[in-house]
Amino acid sequence: MTRGMTVFYLLLTLVGGIAIIVSLVKIQWVHGDEWRARGAKREAGLHTDPARRGNIYSSDGKILATTVTECDFYLDLLDTVVFKKGKPVLNSKKQPMESGIPDSCFERYLDTVCLMLADAMGTHPASYYFDRIKREREQEKPRRCFLVERRIPYSTWQSISRLPGWRVGVVRQVDGRSVVRQVRAHIYGNMSENTIGFFNTRSNIKYTGLEGAYDSILRGQDGVFNRRRLTKGIWLPDEPREGEGVPQRTDNDRMDTIMLQHKVDGMSIVSTIDTRFQDIAENSLRKALRQYGGTSGCAILMEMSTGYVLACANLVQDTTGAYREMNGTEEGRIAANVAVSHINEPGSTFKSVILTAMLDDETIKIDTSMKVQAVYKNFGGKNGEIRDSHRKSDSLSVKEVMEESSNVGMCELGWKYYNNRRQDLVERVRRIFPFEKLHLDINATENATHINNVNQSNRDFLNFCYGYSTVVSPMQLITFYNALGAGGRMVKPLFCRAVVNGERRTEIKPVVLNERICSPQTASLMKEILESVVERGTGDNIKNNTYGIAGKTGTAVHSYRDKTRYNGSFAGFFPSENPRYTCLVVIEDSPAYGRQAALVFKAVSDCVVAVDKELSKGAVKSAWPRLEADSSKALQHPTLAKGDQVGIARALSLLKQPFSTANPSSRWVSYRSATDSLPGGYVPFVPTEGKVPNCQGMSAKDAVALLQGMGYKVRVSGYGKVASQQPKAGSAARQGATVMLNMK
Repeated sequence: MTRGMTVFYLLLTLVGGIAIIVSLVKIQWVHGDEWRARGAKREAGLHTDPARRGNIYSSDGKILATTVTECDFYLDLLDTVVFKKGKPVLNSKKQPMESGIPDSCFERYLDTVCLMLADAMGTHPASYYFDRIKREREQEKPRRCFLVERRIPYSTWQSISRLPGWRVGVVRQVDGRSVVRQVRAHIYGNMSENTIGFFNTRSNIKYTGLEGAYDSILRGQDGVFNRRRLTKGIWLPDEPREGEGVPQRTDNDRMDTIMLQHKVDGMSIVSTIDTRFQDIAENSLRKALRQYGGTSGCAILMEMSTGYVLACANLVQDTTGAYREMNGTEEGRIAANVAVSHINEPGSTFKSVILTAMLDDETIKIDTSMKVQAVYKNFGGKNGEIRDSHRKSDSLSVKEVMEESSNVGMCELGWKYYNNRRQDLVERVRRIFPFEKLHLDINATENATHINNVNQSNRDFLNFCYGYSTVVSPMQLITFYNALGAGGRMVKPLFCRAVVNGERRTEIKPVVLNERICSPQTASLMKEILESVVERGTGDNIKNNTYGIAGKTGTAVHSYRDKTRYNGSFAGFFPSENPRYTCLVVIEDSPAYGRQAALVFKAVSDCVVAVDKELSKGAVKSAWPRLEADSSKALQHPTLAKGDQVGIARALSLLKQPFSTANPSSRWVSYRSATDSLPGGYVPFVPTEGKVPNCQGMSAKDAVALLQGMGYKVRVSGYGKVASQQPKAGSAARQGATVMLNMK
């Protein structure tokens, strides 16, 4: 190397060294503060410890909504040998180490994984998951992030991760985000989902329903503290430095020093919803909607004295034709709160409002008789004619006008007594009916209601007299009927009964909107009229000999473009002897009349009367006189088709009925009818090992006990007794298989 080259390299080294020194100076002193701030931001910062959201309970003690951990289940199905420096890496057994799920473990536990998924999700059989995973694994280049199923339970995800060889194949992060997350779960699925509420992605309102109204109570307070990185992926709480925030100090404890905001878990609330009544309300309403082809509907049950809403079913037909509480997908769900948000002309159920105003004005008496025309033409024109769909007589009393739901009769009353003082009638109606927003304790839209200007149009005035020319919501209508049954005392509908903070429970007291909408005498007269509607009028299809019902049918045209489709409704209270509950049913946009809606009312009221043990003896009529009057017929003893012998014997003993058995030591028995050669009674029922027993006629409790005792898993659908099962009775099935029981 020449001397010149040596000098060149020395100068190059010197220049490089100077450049490095200059850069160090700039980094350390010129831009030092900026780089130190960046480093501190990467190595330290604020961390949020999310508070746990409180639970929502039903009034009968069940959890309706809670926070659970769920996961998206991804698999890395690429099975390759790990190489290092061109040679395969060997494990402890001197075998090549694989990066994915080893073939031996994959084949051995695939069935187990698929069964776990099928059992946890209940939407697809195990074969569905088996085919998908197997097919992807056999691809030439299988995906390293293959989505198997979304929103699986965390316990299932953990169980799969613990299977030998599968831990390396279960993906834990996708696009830098953990597959594990905390979500809000509704324990009873779609039941009462509008009332409970959900996270709304299509609105600036974060939560709907009770979740939204009580969000500040349920969400609690997130904890905030400083933390500093120890090593990769490991962070520790750290003292705040100057300028990083002012800590909340309560004592000398270090945790109080580093905490900027202490975590406080959310409180729980107890809703007014009773799952027993909600279930019967939804199922009865859904059955009616399917039968008559309605697009939507609601069924509301309210406790009269408190205003607690014990059931609020809101069903809307989705794009698949099913009737659900929610419309839309998980990513964009839309609330369909028919009871609160839908406003329509109520029709004949509003006649009770008009008549209450007239009776309280002491303008008319319930026995006032009038001549009722077949067609009402006071304002002229064929298009303005008002007709009745049916008529028993041309001369009707006020009570009979309501019994027959006569539109012409209501027009006669309105025109005769209020034509010259229409505004007086409107003001009286406004005083007794809650036209203003109720400001309910659920997050749902309450649309504005109105009454047409009845002073400018004769037609609008007459329409107003029989339930048109005004729009109201079902929740407003049931609030009025509830007040009528309570003697005139109007209370606000409530959806939350109490707030629970640990062991402390704070009750939410009833809210009185109007201490007296009418005189007690008027309320008593209206109760008498509404009872007669059920006994002798348009609601006579639900009268019974067990308890009294006071109510009114309503059939309003849904759209004037198609006068063959209606909003059928029934509103009333029960037991009318001592009113305790109010119920309203609406079937929207269907050929169903108010009489069809009344059948849903009856299903709900029957359930309530059967469950409520606190009804006083005078509140329910005796059903026995009807049986005594027909004493010539021998009463049949009740029988239980099949079940646990001890339970059947106890039940029949309580009913004071005879019980005979062929073998007292047998656990399972079935009933055998008497024949010419054999007496009737219970005989042993012995299931065959390895074959599915015949559970038809058994209660859910007995059927589940029998099947689980034989090693089967059980899924139950519906309520009542076992009507059918899958697999069928006598089928060969291995232990651990799932048996579906359909109750009816």
